[in-house]
Amino acid sequence: MPEQTFGGDDTGGQVEEKRKLGGLSKFGLSPDSNIRDVFWRIMASYSATKKPGIDLKELEPDRFALMSAAISVLRSPHVRDYGLSPRFIVNYTVIMMLDGGWEDAFTEFLVKSSEGKEELQKNVALALRRQLENGEHGGWLRQYFKALLRQSSMNPMALRFIADIDDKELVASLKQELMIIARGDIGQNQLDAIGAISALKDDQDVKKTLIILLSHWDAEARRGAAEALKGFRKDADVREAAKRRLGNETDAEIKKILKTVAK
Repeated sequence: MPEQTFGGDDTGGQVEEKRKLGGLSKFGLSPDSNIRDVFWRIMASYSATKKPGIDLKELEPDRFALMSAAISVLRSPHVRDYGLSPRFIVNYTVIMMLDGGWEDAFTEFLVKSSEGKEELQKNVALALRRQLENGEHGGWLRQYFKALLRQSSMNPMALRFIADIDDKELVASLKQELMIIARGDIGQNQLDAIGAISALKDDQDVKKTLIILLSHWDAEARRGAAEALKGFRKDADVREAAKRRLGNETDAEIKKILKTVAK
């Protein structure tokens, strides 16, 4: 990997003020190193050794600065010029924060990623899916998303990533929280929760919830439930529920979906 790719300037010609960090000689870095130098040092180490190469506990006070450096790089139009693809930068950034135990900075990273380009969101979801398979990080991530779903302000972001991660085991661990949102929320949150629980096609509680939602007052919720039940249409109870609902449904598009389910 070319040495010049690390610590590059992606500010479009603007000079970034160096943030001096104290005591960096023990990391093999000069005293006037800025936070982006540290960030690229960690990225290079993960790429070469799968380890950070620096004691992350010592860098805890700088965790938000490192997170911001990652976001700045990933949002740069020149991100592909740094020598590491965006996918690997995201992956190593996620691992860095999980290895460091930086939950607050990790949450902020997810929030900022969800506000960025779709490619960034997808790369973060892919990195999270990989870490869910990691024995050290997987259990923590499942509990972390459960806690996020219980915070109304975090629901949209958490639901978006759960949908993009598309991991059946993760959805199963969040079943109760997702069903509560599917039944009681409105708008995109409800639709995302419906889409998520539809992955659990052998779950009787999920099946009953989706059947109940066929009678929801909101047409979008009914449409979401009907679409989700396409994956359950081999089930006799589901086919019968679709047939019953057909007689009362007023939305032509939903009727069309119900006819497919009822076959």
